[in-house]
Amino acid sequence: MLAGGLLVAFGSGCQQPKQSEGQDILGPLDVLGIMRKPVRIGETNLEFTPPPLILPKRGLFRDGMSQQIKEPIQFELMTPRQIRVHLGTGRMSFALVKPQELPEVMSTQTCEIMAVGINNAGQTYRQGLLIVPPKSPVQSVADIKGRRFHFMPLGDLLNDAAIGALMDAGIPRKEIDKSILGLGLDTTHISSLEVAKSVVLENGAGVIDEADYNKWPEKGGSFVLLTASKDQVRVIGKTMRVPEWPFVVSKHANPEIKQKVSDFLFKVAPVKYKFALAMMDMKGFAPPIDPKEYEPFAKLYYTLHPQPAGPATQPSEPASQQ
Repeated sequence: MLAGGLLVAFGSGCQQPKQSEGQDILGPLDVLGIMRKPVRIGETNLEFTPPPLILPKRGLFRDGMSQQIKEPIQFELMTPRQIRVHLGTGRMSFALVKPQELPEVMSTQTCEIMAVGINNAGQTYRQGLLIVPPKSPVQSVADIKGRRFHFMPLGDLLNDAAIGALMDAGIPRKEIDKSILGLGLDTTHISSLEVAKSVVLENGAGVIDEADYNKWPEKGGSFVLLTASKDQVRVIGKTMRVPEWPFVVSKHANPEIKQKVSDFLFKVAPVKYKFALAMMDMKGFAPPIDPKEYEPFAKLYYTLHPQPAGPATQPSEPASQQ
């Protein structure tokens, strides 16, 4: 049995992390399981926990699902187009994709939304608030033109939503403050609190997460003490809603496995795997929403971040053919 365990461990160490986040979950005596094909789940990015662990954020989620449905689970890293192709052929059963990628993944109608992530605020979407100091002369989003604008952390989708709101108000993107050397070195912040503090200190403007704002008390905040209250800022506008990550299922998926995965997402994970969900910045899953709700943000995102050959013309071969 010890030798068998070592063989399994050695085989696991030979997996290629660039191709797949997951691999079969096997017991030391599960000889038949070695030959079983995994349930494949597509993903478009591989996120890790902070040091010192540096583990895949979806690792515990994958393991929990595998144990629950009693099938090996494998996450495969692909482009949105690759995921669309393999959901269409049935080679891939499920996918967890970014909000802006859903229209591309669903463009040939070979899959459907099974569930939508519920974030830590208990919502299936995020929305940004555009703020200024309480006594600022700014009365509308259009009045922000020419002022310093502060953003959430680099890569936060609310930053793109905020730029979209400014552009809708008639402010050209090139005129939105890009900070030192255009790198956002002093206009990108780690939290809504830090954004609010900089907005007030510089008499500028910025975007914060509505969920954070709703947690702040009405009064009594102190930026010196690193606390915030609603009276320290004034809200002058909102961004569009950014729906949370959708979990999609191929129309060719095995009905029995589909039901087992559904039970895991809606019934088991929120109860037994809270920590696994927390690693993914989620509390659970909600029933599917209309796919059209993803289209406005996707259109904005690819306007701001055009792909080399367009989001629908990526290579069709997956990173892993296992």
